[in-house]
Amino acid sequence: MESKENKKVRDVPFKARLPRLVGLGALVLLAASVALIIYSAFWSRSNPEFRMQGFPTSLSEDVVAVVDGYERREMEDGVTKYYIRADRATSFADQHQELENVYIEVYSEDGSSSDKLSALKGVYVPGENKNFTTYMAGTVEIETRDALKVRTEQLTYRKIDETAAAEELVEFERLNVRGRSTGALVKVKEKVLELHRGVSIESQDGEKTSTLNAGSAVYDQGREQIELQNGVEVKTYSGPEQPREVLLSSNRASVFLDKKEDDQERQIGRAEMFGSVSILTTEAGKEPTRIDSQYALYQRPLDRFDLRGSVRIRTASEGEPTEAVGEHAVYEQPQGRMTLSGSASVAQKSASAAGDSIFSQLNDARRVTYAEITGNAVVRQVTPEQTAEVRGPKVRADFGENAAISKAVLSGAGTAIVVPADTGDYTRLTMSAGRAINVGFKGEGLLENIITDGRTSVNVEVPNNSPDAANKALTADAVSTRFGPDGRFMTAANAIGNAELIVTPLVKNEQAYVTNVKAPRFDCDFFGGSNNPKQCIAASKTKTVRTPVQPGPTRGTQNITADRLTANFDAATKDMASLEATGSAKFTERDRNASSTEISYTAADKTVRMRGGEPAIWDSEYRARAPEIDWDTANERSELRGGASTTYFSARSAGGATPFGKSDRPVYVTAESARFNHRAETAVFEGNARGWQDSNYVRGDSFAISETEGTFTAVGRVQSLLYDVKRSENGTENRQPINVSAGRMNYTRNGRHVRYEQDVDIRQGPDRAVGSRADIYLDEDNQPVRTEIRDNVVITQPTRRASADLARYETAAQTLFLQGRPATVEDKEQGRSQGSQITIDLKNNRFAGEGTTRQDPSGRVRSTYRVKGQ
Repeated sequence: MESKENKKVRDVPFKARLPRLVGLGALVLLAASVALIIYSAFWSRSNPEFRMQGFPTSLSEDVVAVVDGYERREMEDGVTKYYIRADRATSFADQHQELENVYIEVYSEDGSSSDKLSALKGVYVPGENKNFTTYMAGTVEIETRDALKVRTEQLTYRKIDETAAAEELVEFERLNVRGRSTGALVKVKEKVLELHRGVSIESQDGEKTSTLNAGSAVYDQGREQIELQNGVEVKTYSGPEQPREVLLSSNRASVFLDKKEDDQERQIGRAEMFGSVSILTTEAGKEPTRIDSQYALYQRPLDRFDLRGSVRIRTASEGEPTEAVGEHAVYEQPQGRMTLSGSASVAQKSASAAGDSIFSQLNDARRVTYAEITGNAVVRQVTPEQTAEVRGPKVRADFGENAAISKAVLSGAGTAIVVPADTGDYTRLTMSAGRAINVGFKGEGLLENIITDGRTSVNVEVPNNSPDAANKALTADAVSTRFGPDGRFMTAANAIGNAELIVTPLVKNEQAYVTNVKAPRFDCDFFGGSNNPKQCIAASKTKTVRTPVQPGPTRGTQNITADRLTANFDAATKDMASLEATGSAKFTERDRNASSTEISYTAADKTVRMRGGEPAIWDSEYRARAPEIDWDTANERSELRGGASTTYFSARSAGGATPFGKSDRPVYVTAESARFNHRAETAVFEGNARGWQDSNYVRGDSFAISETEGTFTAVGRVQSLLYDVKRSENGTENRQPINVSAGRMNYTRNGRHVRYEQDVDIRQGPDRAVGSRADIYLDEDNQPVRTEIRDNVVITQPTRRASADLARYETAAQTLFLQGRPATVEDKEQGRSQGSQITIDLKNNRFAGEGTTRQDPSGRVRSTYRVKGQ
């Protein structure tokens, strides 16, 4: 019993110490774990594994030799090719070797220099022609003959092409340039380092460090060039003592390194940036400058930017920006000079300049004080009252302290433009000159004066608030313009020397024409309180050209020439109301022409009126004359009065609608008056109408011609004479004219048909035929095929007489068919034949009849009638 109690007493101290013992054990276990981790890391580092892709998987495992302190020197013709050293070399049956603490030197062709490689472990695999591949792991280092040092953990070296490939983190340095990336390819022979991913490069330059970051890069040591790709960012410094930081970013870049005098350091000399270029320059005490472009060449020693592709440069002073834009720009930052080209522009506050190229000077506050714009130059000043512009090939602009334009001088042909804020009266005033324009501004940009040199023009544009609204332009070798006190409105303009007035309608329709008047001199007055001319007088040898806004088959350019011309304008519409041409006036439109002593044109009815001298109108197909001619240009109608005469230059010109045989010979038509519908291609001649071609003619009280339908109608006391028609007589054929008289004549081109009506009387030589109606049918060559005479037909010849109700002559068969109640034929020598139908074969001199007849076979009649048509 006593012994048990003693035992319990002894157990109490042990239980009290148990937590302490457990804690001590945990510490021991933790220390052992840390030691194990450290040992494992050391063991892993000292015994690295080969993890690179492409490591051989089928190497021999049969050891043939193990050599400690291994060395090997491969030579050729007394020149060392490469040297290998290792603490231990294990050789295998397939001739590959495993090397520990390996060191390799690969020599140049002449053996004067070498590239050095070292690692904790290496696998040497020989190749043909003394080439080999070495797989290296653990603290791999390379030092090339070009002073490039590379550090990594895994590397594959191929002697055949002298390349070293790494897939893991790579660190490198060369002189004062250092960097890192994930994965790299060292092209030792080519002196090129390819950096594959996550590239970061630094260049130490004094106290400043320039950095280059990109997705990938290629460092060409021979060319001292670094090519960067994907998310490129370059940060460097410029200026004396490098006060200005320059940050450049782009999709791709080429950075060129400059050598220092001792040739032991490299610094960024220039950087070429490609694609989505963004640049930010900052300097203490000044607002930053921002630059965007698609390409940039930055020359660091000069702090100079050569920019291309959608360039935009933004500076600021006291919060007010100055912006420069162009396709190409050179920005010399220390001197404050900007040269822009390709749709270039500069803008600050209410002033701006644009052109093909711009040279501008900035002050210390980065504001433009002077700009020289070349090629399609535009300088613009905006004020609450108006906007003023100067445009031309070259403009020099001065800017005041308030950043507004104080003076603009244009060299070469250009314009000064004023656009008012209130456009109720006019919307735009433009003054142009051939050699120079000097524009002065006052206050906040109001127009003060415009001085031009060379050929000058004044253009006034009006609001489109009426159907007849039109803009005006006045030009001449010299133009004198006077403005009112407010500097907005002109009071008079005198244009001297090759003057020209142009009126352009705003409503574009079929009735609208652009009017251009030229003369040696113009004198224009203006409506009060506006820039719209009231009247312009052109003196001495004027020429007016009216061009249709919508040209068409029947609408062409109109030309008016005269000794003097007056243009009157409408106060409400601002358009031209009338033109008055006097002295040797002439008018042309497309193929149509007109001439007269006086020609007037009124816009209200679109009518040209010709009076005096011998008014005439003509085109390529016809000519017409009359003492009075009115030409309705809107409806394309002409009316001639007082004795009209018309000449169709050929039967074809009349559309083949006249009954004359020769298509290439002229046709003449006269009458007391004439009306032409040019659109419908019809003509009506009234009062003693007469038409003829050579010796062929048609007469009547009136004619109606339709070229479109191909018809010719003569009404009232019609007479016609048509030559060159065949006639058979005494067995022989000859050609004699045919005279026809009737009350009416109709010729149809498409039906190839001529019809005479009302007391028809046809004569050819001694032969004669009369009747109430005659129809002549023609073939495709307008030769008579058949002739029919109806009602009370009587045919007489010197020795023969025939009568019938119907007489039909077939030209091809030379047969005359007579029908009547009865039809009769009387011959002085052969007697008389009678019947209801008689057929006379003129070619064979035979008769055939029906009914009671007495026939004499010796009788024969032949008649030929021919009408040629178009």
